[in-house]
Amino acid sequence: MIDEVGLSDAGFRLLQAMVKLPPRNGRNSDAVARGLRMGKEKTNAARKSLREHGHWHARKRQNREGQIRDQRMASLVPLRTEAEVEDGWAAAEEAARLGKDTDQSRRLGVRILNSAQWQAKPAAGSPAPRPARRRPPEGHETDVDQTPLPVPTPGLSALTGPLASYAERAEGVLMRLRRTTPELVLSGDDARELAQIAGHYLLRGEGPETIRAVVAQGLPPEGVRSPRGFVRQRLLRYLPPLPAWAKPNLRKEVPKPEPRPEPEPVSAAPQDVPCARPGEPGDLIRQGLGWRVAFQAVAVDEGD
Repeated sequence: MIDEVGLSDAGFRLLQAMVKLPPRNGRNSDAVARGLRMGKEKTNAARKSLREHGHWHARKRQNREGQIRDQRMASLVPLRTEAEVEDGWAAAEEAARLGKDTDQSRRLGVRILNSAQWQAKPAAGSPAPRPARRRPPEGHETDVDQTPLPVPTPGLSALTGPLASYAERAEGVLMRLRRTTPELVLSGDDARELAQIAGHYLLRGEGPETIRAVVAQGLPPEGVRSPRGFVRQRLLRYLPPLPAWAKPNLRKEVPKPEPRPEPEPVSAAPQDVPCARPGEPGDLIRQGLGWRVAFQAVAVDEGD
């Protein structure tokens, strides 16, 4: 287990990247540090911290060109006694020879840096040993692009002001990953940056256990070469959706109008009846005396 007390953040990052190299690799610690964007002074300080805590070892060996060179080994488990160091070298050499980890090398977490130069040249006519893992081209050493992307990312706002507490809580969750998942050791700066994304989990109603599950479950079998890039990719990929807030009902209920009483039918205007003088047939009809009386009155008038 990694000694968490004295190692610096840079030492954690460098150690994690080195032990995740394939058993048969062609990179030294300087190349690994460049992939982590570490400067020379920071790299030297990280190696010194690793050496003091039993995670960095060196010895003189003859390479396949016949030259005497320093051979370097990183170990996830601190190796302090001479016997422990010898066991670590033996396990790392066996893994490099086979091109894959053994139970012992996996248990100790040992890796020889630039182990390819220590392997014997293949005999003439024999196929060259197949590398355990294809390496990306120079300048693209990590699985995930290490170019820092500014926060907020598209669709996320920076957690500042009253929302800064969510980022602070998420930063603590990410820093505690080193206790349970050594493959995901983050430096303080990386955890602080990634907390701007992880804090949105808490802001959207999820708990710290959700962040840990999203980041730490289902790690790739070949390991994680860039904890920062891997955690960032996981956080963005499984970001929970925004909660469905209840929308206010902007449509006011309009009271139904009371039914208007139907207007009474307007009777047709009575037809004008020519004014009839008293005693004339029209006057007699209007008085209800009937047509017979009116005819008789007409006959009387005509007889006169």
